[in-house]
Amino acid sequence: MMKNVSVIIPTYNREKLLPRAIESVLSQDFTGEIEIVIADDGSTDDTLKIARAYGNTVKIVAKPADCKTQGPSSTRNRGIKAATQPYILFLDSDDYFFPGHIKKMAEAIEENADYGYIFCRILEINEATAAPTFRLWSKEKITQREVANLNIASHNVAQTNGFIFKKEVFDKVGVFHEDIYHGEDIDLWMRVSEFYKGNFSDHYGAALRRNGADQLTADSKESLLKIQQKVFRNALKRYFRLRLNNPYRLAKLLYINLYYVVIQLPLCKQVFLWWYERKNKKADLAQEWYPLSYFIKD
Repeated sequence: MMKNVSVIIPTYNREKLLPRAIESVLSQDFTGEIEIVIADDGSTDDTLKIARAYGNTVKIVAKPADCKTQGPSSTRNRGIKAATQPYILFLDSDDYFFPGHIKKMAEAIEENADYGYIFCRILEINEATAAPTFRLWSKEKITQREVANLNIASHNVAQTNGFIFKKEVFDKVGVFHEDIYHGEDIDLWMRVSEFYKGNFSDHYGAALRRNGADQLTADSKESLLKIQQKVFRNALKRYFRLRLNNPYRLAKLLYINLYYVVIQLPLCKQVFLWWYERKNKKADLAQEWYPLSYFIKD
C-alpha cells in the first residue's frame, strides 16, 4: 500500500486559477490519501473564499497577521510546516498536475529506500491560442549526473512542480531560505542533493504557465545575477564545509562562481545582458507548440 502524500499549493490572488490546480489534485488516480495544503500569502481577492468552498478536502494555512515577509519561500514553508504526510509535492496555484502524476511519483520514490527525491518532466503551457498548446520546459535528455547535481550540471532539468520529497528531507536540510527571493528553489534543491540520492521519472507531470521573467528590466536582471551569484557561492562554501567528495560538482561550482564574477564586470555585464536576451528570444521562436496529445497519449 502506497504511503500518503501532502500537496502544498502556495497561492496569492489566484481566484481564477486556483480551482483548476485543486481539481487536478482531486482527480488524481492514487490509492493513498492526498492531503491538499493551500498556503495563502495574504490574498485580497476571493482566493480564500474559493479554497474554503472545498470544505474538508483542503487544509487552508492563512498568512499570520504579524507576518512581515511575503513571497513563495515563506508561503511554501508554512505549507511544509502544516503538512502531515510522509511525502510532499508542490504545485503552484496557477499551474496544474496531469492525470496519473502523483501515482507515478509515489511509485518512483518507493522503488529505493535511499531516494530522498524524485522529479519528472514539465510542460510549458500557452493559453493564448484557441486551444491550449504545450512545449517542453524540461531539457530533452536528462542524465544521472544531472539528477545527482541538481541545478549545477545544467539548466531546465528540475522544476518545483515536478518534485516529490520525503518529508524527512526538510528536517535534515531545512526549508526555503526566505531571504532569497529569486533562486530560492534552486538553492534548496542543491542543498537536498548534498545529502540525498534521487532519481528521474520519465513522464510529464505538470503544466507550467509562462512567467514574465523575459520582461524584466536591465536593473532587475542585474539584481537577479547578484542573487544567483550568492546562491552558488553558498553552495561552494557548503561543499568544503560538508567535505563532499564529488570532483565533478566541485569543478562545476568553481566554474559557475567564476562565471558570475566575470559577467558582472562592467563591459562583460552589458554584453551578457544583450546576449542573454537575444538567446532567449531566439530559443523562444525556435520552440514549437503542440497539442497535449503530442506529449501524452491516451
